[in-house]
Amino acid sequence: MSADGSPLSVPPRRRIPRPLTETESETLHRVADSLVPARGDVPAAGAEPGFADSLALALDARSDAFEPICTALAALAATPQQDLFARLRDLNVEQPETFQALSTVVAGAWLLTPGARERIGYRGLQSDKAGLEDAIDDLTGLLDPVLERAEHSPSCWIR
Repeated sequence: MSADGSPLSVPPRRRIPRPLTETESETLHRVADSLVPARGDVPAAGAEPGFADSLALALDARSDAFEPICTALAALAATPQQDLFARLRDLNVEQPETFQALSTVVAGAWLLTPGARERIGYRGLQSDKAGLEDAIDDLTGLLDPVLERAEHSPSCWIR
């Protein structure tokens, strides 16, 4: 445990420095719909229930790239929807790190939505603790090689 009582293996949660503007949010949803379009009865990313909440988590996770993402969103804001995918392809070529951060936010947010998780069969992180019988099965025979060596060698202590 750390000094504040949190587990050491869990990094502190990062947050974006400010909320997205309305224009940035609208552009990000349009980008999401371009990268993850609707197919059949599967909605586009931005239309997926829970996407806005997931987007907040994904942006926080990539808060290190918040400024480049916002700069890219400003550059893409006036792009008509039919031209957006081509502009995103250009962004990938011209600024691959920015495109990677932007597309990671979109894909991460989409995969966090309940509908996407259900479609891919992901239940989320769960603690499935082993029962007593499972633990015994795992431990059975674990020390057998040590016990065999002990039968053939006198007991000795390493100092």
